[in-house]
Amino acid sequence: ACFGSTAILPASRRASHFSPQHSDAAARDQKPAGAMNSRLTTYQADNPMFFNMDSEYGPDKSIVRVSLDKLHGRFGFAYRSRGVSANEGLVITGVVPEGALDMWNEASDADYDITVGDVVISVNDVTCALGAKALVQEMQHCDRCVMTIKKKGPRWHMFGVTAECMEKMNHAKEQGMTLEFIATNKVEEDHIIEEQRSLSWTQFSLIALAVVVPYAVLVAGFSDMGVGLAFYSFFAPKIMNLGGNFIIFMGSIIFLALYLGDWQAWKSKAQKVGSALLLIYTFCLGAVIKCRFYPYAPLVITLFHMPVFLGIVRTSSLKQVQREYFYKGVFSATGTISAILLVVWILWMCVDAWGGNNMWNDATKARLVEKSANMYTETRVKFETIDCEPRTRSLVYDWDCSEDPSPFDFDIVYGTRVESECRFTAADKGVRAKQCGTIKSIWFLVWLSPFIAAVCGFVVSAFCFLNGVLIDLSDTTRAEKVLKQFILMVAVMLLSMWVSASIAGASMRLTGTLMAFLGAGIVAMSIWAYMEVGQRTIASTLSNSRIMLSIVAIVTSDWARAMFVICFNVMLPSMLVVEAMRQKVRKMRRATESVDCLTDEAYRVLDKVSNWNWASIFMKVNWLVILYWTLSIGVAKVTYVFLSWLNGMFAENVPFTSVVIIFFFIGYTMFLLPPVPGIPVYITSGIIIASQAKHTALGFYGGIGLAIGVSFVLKLAAVIGQYMIGFYMGRSVKIQQLVSVDKVFTRSIERILLQRGLDFAKVSVLVGGPDWPTSVLCGILRLNICQCLLGTVPVIFVSSPCVLAGAFMAGPRDDLTDGEKSMWGALANSALALSALGQLASGILAMYYIEKTMHEHQEELSKPRPEHEHVLMLTIKERDYNLCYLEGIEWGCLSLCWRMVMLLSVSLMLFCLFLFNLMDELCFKSFQVKDKIDTSAEEGGLGVDRSDFGGAVISLVQPFGWLALGLFAVASTLHFLFVWHAARQARALLREKVSRGEVGDAGEATAANVATAAVAAASDELPPGDDDGFAPADDDVDGVATILGRRGPSSAAAEDLGADLAKVTVDI
Repeated sequence: ACFGSTAILPASRRASHFSPQHSDAAARDQKPAGAMNSRLTTYQADNPMFFNMDSEYGPDKSIVRVSLDKLHGRFGFAYRSRGVSANEGLVITGVVPEGALDMWNEASDADYDITVGDVVISVNDVTCALGAKALVQEMQHCDRCVMTIKKKGPRWHMFGVTAECMEKMNHAKEQGMTLEFIATNKVEEDHIIEEQRSLSWTQFSLIALAVVVPYAVLVAGFSDMGVGLAFYSFFAPKIMNLGGNFIIFMGSIIFLALYLGDWQAWKSKAQKVGSALLLIYTFCLGAVIKCRFYPYAPLVITLFHMPVFLGIVRTSSLKQVQREYFYKGVFSATGTISAILLVVWILWMCVDAWGGNNMWNDATKARLVEKSANMYTETRVKFETIDCEPRTRSLVYDWDCSEDPSPFDFDIVYGTRVESECRFTAADKGVRAKQCGTIKSIWFLVWLSPFIAAVCGFVVSAFCFLNGVLIDLSDTTRAEKVLKQFILMVAVMLLSMWVSASIAGASMRLTGTLMAFLGAGIVAMSIWAYMEVGQRTIASTLSNSRIMLSIVAIVTSDWARAMFVICFNVMLPSMLVVEAMRQKVRKMRRATESVDCLTDEAYRVLDKVSNWNWASIFMKVNWLVILYWTLSIGVAKVTYVFLSWLNGMFAENVPFTSVVIIFFFIGYTMFLLPPVPGIPVYITSGIIIASQAKHTALGFYGGIGLAIGVSFVLKLAAVIGQYMIGFYMGRSVKIQQLVSVDKVFTRSIERILLQRGLDFAKVSVLVGGPDWPTSVLCGILRLNICQCLLGTVPVIFVSSPCVLAGAFMAGPRDDLTDGEKSMWGALANSALALSALGQLASGILAMYYIEKTMHEHQEELSKPRPEHEHVLMLTIKERDYNLCYLEGIEWGCLSLCWRMVMLLSVSLMLFCLFLFNLMDELCFKSFQVKDKIDTSAEEGGLGVDRSDFGGAVISLVQPFGWLALGLFAVASTLHFLFVWHAARQARALLREKVSRGEVGDAGEATAANVATAAVAAASDELPPGDDDGFAPADDDVDGVATILGRRGPSSAAAEDLGADLAKVTVDI
């Protein structure tokens, strides 16, 4: 809100004195305190203003009291509230040139100037304790105001060296001298370029050494070419894992001590660096000692030293080298050394003179297993077994971890292992497979580690080539394009490595390893890009990026805050305890004079979060947990049981043709249900159709082909059904409003889907988007259904791997051995990985093309459309209710009873989320689509009759799970009770405001409000004034015109549109 001219002083100027034309601050510094010059006297003749000097106010105090008369109906400054609940007054954000406050500053001494950042704490007799809105209303209704202002803004431009320099520059300009300002960074870059344009051999040797040292440590210490398996075997005993836990605990203590001791404020650079290295390497040492459980830790830590060493070399010995030549040196060194390492590894595998043939074959596996014997011995597993007493023993590779592990335990008879009558349960088999997979992953990584190091080196080399050689920092557009291409290349490379690892060793538990390398790579490259591309280039690129603006809006929304509460709920109270300890340490060190219990940083955070609408955030926390339960528990688990039950029913002598027809209609029905995803349906088609076809003339592989075709036709038929749902639902204005047909995001999707044929962006959206929402949205938008079907055709490349995975789970025969089941299971995992890769890639491309369309056609997509007038009118009609709803659930407005209801509800929701996530095995039995419900629980089934679907669902839940579900039911009941109360409170508040005349009736709307909502709806922006919670009514039309002039059509056209829409409001 601004009571001044339409020309508002930019915040970057801080005050009118920043301009040389208005600056004579240094001259006024020489005047005695309290003196008023002739300009003030002249101005007082027509506009009485005075400065009240008494014992409480003055130049040596922090509070100024002024009396201002409105000039042309304005006081001449802009402001905003510091927080409605904080009641800290109004912060001055701009001074209008030639306004009342600007003339005060021109006439007064520098000691009494009012500048940007100062805070208005009272107006006449109204203080900030009554709230910011009361101050605004008082200024609106008075022509002369006595304001008390606290001097909080910067005043470096009024006193001292800065003021003297400004005075000298003004004097020089008056004498005709021309001043040229040169950016410091440009001078530094020119200096660097003149100093050194290339690398010397000594400097190149330093770069090569930074690459060679990590490679040498990895090959010698953690690979099969060195003593890798001996290293892992040494740390295999359980006592070593306990030692690693203790060291990590000590690292946590060191981190807490550094934080409590204000490490970031230490003045000694040596102490800061030394303590930081101690902390980092304590954690690294603990992770390396625990390598038995985290086999990727030594590899990741060692390879991470390569970019660290390169960064140290860059900031020390090569600081004066131009960045382009430094990157060329790193590109050459890493690429050459990585190629040499790869060649050496290949020779080591192929040349017999290097210890024999080390190719990946059965002989190599046997050798690795022999070297890993100590790890198998130190891994002890407790087996429950069936009809036998529990037994804890070490793993034996030939018995437990071979390609065909025995389903029975063994006894030792005369020194020989003999199969016993104790049969392993499904849980025993799962634990055994997990432990065997961990050890397999260790010796596989030890054998593969030189190749991993070479690949990482090639990635760093490519990064340096793109980031240092191709990028021109003066062209931020090109920089953004190249960085996007590089990110896409790295993502594809890492996803390809993940798929390759799934194919090569799906039973080796390599997911954690690949995720660790992915995380380390992202951290390293992000830091390097920030340091070497430069903060200026990144800031210049992101300041003009609509993506970042959208991300900021998302991150600061209540939904993002709700996710923050879900992720860090337990840590938030503990952080307050840590901050209290930190404040206590500061008092003991006499580093603060504050008597508060918490640090100033903590109070600033609390001040910010105190303005959050916590009731709204807690409600969204509950909705997110309910959504998670619906998709991951309620739908997913029941769907698996249903599909397994369906497969069992089909096995009871049902004709094959009937099986296909029945499955088609059941799958079609499941596709029409919103929560059911498509992937389980595809997998089930492979399980049912392929497994049934192997008993017919079609055969197993013919059944796979038929299942692929049926799934493809089923998807197209489901698209038609979902489209028709959206077509008829789209007749409702409320449905159109819910899907935001008048917003830029939805219109961007519409513009993409209007493309004819197999357009790449169109295919990405139709294939990469969720099944039900995407097709239903096409129906709501009334798109061409034939073109939608054509764009959905490439979905066969995503559905086919899922069908293959289901068929491989079933297997070609009923009498497969455990080894054959393991092989087909690996193929199934590989097919699922391929499907996930396609789905992820299409989803990423869909978001990319949607954002690209939003960016390129923002102005066109923001314009109001006649066909969306009904949606606009409904939005206007509900706006007052929505504002009353938010006002009614303000935490300060809720009674103690309803606060307790909400707190109890969100606490139970978070506790249930913890149970469902971390204790899933205690809540529910492990069950997949491939399992059978009529087998015993020990063998992985549910132990019920094949036809008893209801009993299967009930038996899926374990006793502890019923407790968790009961708590979830109580939490949901309390949540919906609060939602009901909030809706009732909003209706009551709306009726009260209507009776007081604060808002219009349900069908009334002003032209200005309609025009504002039209532009806000199209451009995804809030109307003016919502930032601080209020806006002066007199400025509504001006605010509308400002927004319309910046974002949409002309003000007059928008107001005409608003008037036309207002006429039909009551009818709507």
